[in-house]
Amino acid sequence: MDDLAKVMEARGGESLEQVRERFKRWRETRGRGEHVPRELWAAAVGIARVHGLHVTARELHLDYGGLKRRQQEQAGSTLQAARKETQFVEWTIASARESGAQLLSECVIEMKSRRGAKMRVELNGPGLAGLTGLCSAFWSAA
Repeated sequence: MDDLAKVMEARGGESLEQVRERFKRWRETRGRGEHVPRELWAAAVGIARVHGLHVTARELHLDYGGLKRRQQEQAGSTLQAARKETQFVEWTIASARESGAQLLSECVIEMKSRRGAKMRVELNGPGLAGLTGLCSAFWSAA
């Protein structure tokens, strides 16, 4: 067993040999025309991240194109989940009376989206009240 397989097992992941054995057992018991279960595809995608698509498809006797598509779908859903996690951060500052500090009089905000859209905003005094809406509009359009 190579070092990478040992690291995967130490992290609780399955080795290529373990997943190969799961596919073998499934193939021995499946009905004709039965699709590969999602759990097995997920295991194959995980192995492909470590060993590559070609090796994984060959060792598990899977269609390379199908494995590649599932890996891309999983990567896409992971990216979408990451985008949904942090879309907007609201930063509130306690009033000067509550904090005992001086009132914030000006602010410079620079934003950049994943697509490369940029916005720089310089506000002062009463303009700060509209900052939340302005930032929200930028992120929803970006």
